[in-house]
Amino acid sequence: MRLILVSNRLPVQWDGTPNVGGLATGLSSFLSRWKSLGNEVVWVGWPGKSIPEKEQRNYSKKMLEEHGTIPVFLKQKLADSFYNGFCNKTIWPLFHYFTANCEFSDLTFASYEEANQEFAKAIKEIYQPGDWVWVHDYHLFLLPGILRSEFPNILLSFFLHIPFPTFEVFRLLPERIRSKILEGVLGADLIGFHTQSYTQYFLRSLLRCLGIENERGIIYFQNHLTKAAAFPMGINVEQFSKYANSDECETIANQINVNHKNLKQILSVDRLDYTKGVLQRLNAFELFLKNNPQWIKKCKLVLVLVPSRTDVSSYQSMKRAIDEKIGAINGSFGTLDWTPILYQYKGFPFEELVPLYKNTHVMLVTPFRDGMNLVAKEFLVSQKNGMLVLSEMAGASAELPEAILVNPNDLSGMADAIKEAIEMEESEINIRNQVMVSRLKENSVMEWAKKIFNETEETANQNLNFQTKSIPPHSDSLLPKSNSPIFILFDYDGTLVPFQSFPHLAVPSKELVNSLTQLSKFSNVSVAIISGRDRKFLESIFFDMPFHLVAEHGAWHRAPNQTEWQALFFSNAEWKKEIKSHLEEFSKRVPGSFTEEKEFSLVWHFRNADPDIGLNAAREMLDELSQISSNSGFFVQRGNKIIEVREYGTGKGKAALKILPNTSIQTFVFGDDTTDEDMFRELPDHAISVKIGKSETIAKFRFQSTDDVHLWIQNLIKHLTKVHHDVTQI
Repeated sequence: MRLILVSNRLPVQWDGTPNVGGLATGLSSFLSRWKSLGNEVVWVGWPGKSIPEKEQRNYSKKMLEEHGTIPVFLKQKLADSFYNGFCNKTIWPLFHYFTANCEFSDLTFASYEEANQEFAKAIKEIYQPGDWVWVHDYHLFLLPGILRSEFPNILLSFFLHIPFPTFEVFRLLPERIRSKILEGVLGADLIGFHTQSYTQYFLRSLLRCLGIENERGIIYFQNHLTKAAAFPMGINVEQFSKYANSDECETIANQINVNHKNLKQILSVDRLDYTKGVLQRLNAFELFLKNNPQWIKKCKLVLVLVPSRTDVSSYQSMKRAIDEKIGAINGSFGTLDWTPILYQYKGFPFEELVPLYKNTHVMLVTPFRDGMNLVAKEFLVSQKNGMLVLSEMAGASAELPEAILVNPNDLSGMADAIKEAIEMEESEINIRNQVMVSRLKENSVMEWAKKIFNETEETANQNLNFQTKSIPPHSDSLLPKSNSPIFILFDYDGTLVPFQSFPHLAVPSKELVNSLTQLSKFSNVSVAIISGRDRKFLESIFFDMPFHLVAEHGAWHRAPNQTEWQALFFSNAEWKKEIKSHLEEFSKRVPGSFTEEKEFSLVWHFRNADPDIGLNAAREMLDELSQISSNSGFFVQRGNKIIEVREYGTGKGKAALKILPNTSIQTFVFGDDTTDEDMFRELPDHAISVKIGKSETIAKFRFQSTDDVHLWIQNLIKHLTKVHHDVTQI
């Protein structure tokens, strides 16, 4: 199998030298394992530099042959607007809760769209059915949707390496932008996040922004299902622990200790970025020294700051502020034979970083906000006696509660945490670290990638089952097999007519009325409208059509060309008064909702309510009513933006069987809701059942919308007209 990895940057720089750190380093062990099993890997990404058009062909060939990479060529102006613009001035600060740093620009978002299209073009040139495409991070939110529209059965994963914000923050994006981002990422089979919180924030944003609900993380959108779930990214535990225990690492660590004169080492390793809280960390260390003078000349802070975005003025200002703070602390507390802070403005290779971890007594990982932060995990598996001080705002904190958790905005709390960590008994540190390390071993980067692949495949298989039922309305499979009588059952709302904000607005179009009128003129065709609507409404719509009308989910039946309604069952409906007052209480609590009363049922509508409030209230109502429904003469059912409470004995399935002239007749049944599953289940096996919409079903086929039902009716009319013409010619 071939894996097409897609990220903003390639694992090598434009000149072929490796990129240090980041995704390439994190995935290296998994990719080695993947290749060892006989699989292929191709990495698609931007080389980091604009390549002249005349050189692109030879450059692509060289990069593929030497590094297994496919470069995406972006003109420098586009790359700047896409990456430095929308990615780093809008998405990055917003998703890290630095809303004051955000810039909202249609121009940079247009560049973002164009860049995602360019990535899609590069993938289209190499994609083959059976490939697994794994898209990474916030630079490429739109790519899954573009690829899905081009290759409907593509095996596609998306993983977000930064936090996904709460809905209240996410909705700061203009509606036209946030909708495209959500719809784009829904093109994936699987959307992965570092934590359960990020997953829930994403699902809530879907509900609030697009009105899309989920069923335990499964989302139905555009005839495709997507799973959203948490997959905390791990590290190569074996690689770090093996090197940490090697003689080479021990020698380097001992040398560091000699150079530091056996001082207690406090370590901070970060990329230069305002989300990392480096300046706040320095302030906390300064406060620690002020509050605990006994630790002066007994400890040292080693601050490793990896250069980042050195050409951006705000980052240059940030570095100056950090430099000045380090100078102030060293000037205030330092002596001729002791400097509080050892500052290294550069990246460290693996072979030097692990000895640094191994020699550390207190590790400070205190970002203002971080998707995961693998440094915390690398530190834990590289030593035994060091204590981790970890920000509550880092994704890693969900996995590592045994660390000393701090709020990075609380200076005194961080200073106290440094003191607690540096003075903690070695036995206590070992107990805590053993628990965390054993957890990290169970969720290594290998297991992380394996889970993502397996769940992507599982969801893709569900999609295959889901999509095999989809059928065009003009398919011959949906036409009668002979000129013998046929019986057609239609649900009303969501099947013949689309849903409306208020039930009385859902009336059929003139075109549909004309088609149904034509259909009613064929002598071998019987039509039934079987709905949750009441008798009065159905009469007002189909008053002059010779149809079976079934109201209130099977409670009432009016035969064709008759005026009287017959009850299909009898009841005293004693439960209604109590339940009605219950539903009306919810209607008062939830603006936009209302209660509809029918003779044998009650319906609570929340289509016009705030989607989040309405859904929460619906869940609460279902829970409460289910507890009192036993032996109470009624049952509760969830529908499309409704909760319906109806009498036992009613139901579309039993009503359909009662009005069917015989079980051998050619039968067609169309419905969109959970109530229609009764009909699909009860009708004979030979019946052609069609589900309208995206939710799960036992129906044999699926239409995408009410428009498909109208097209099927028109196609049936053409077919019946032709058959009738052929018969009369004979």
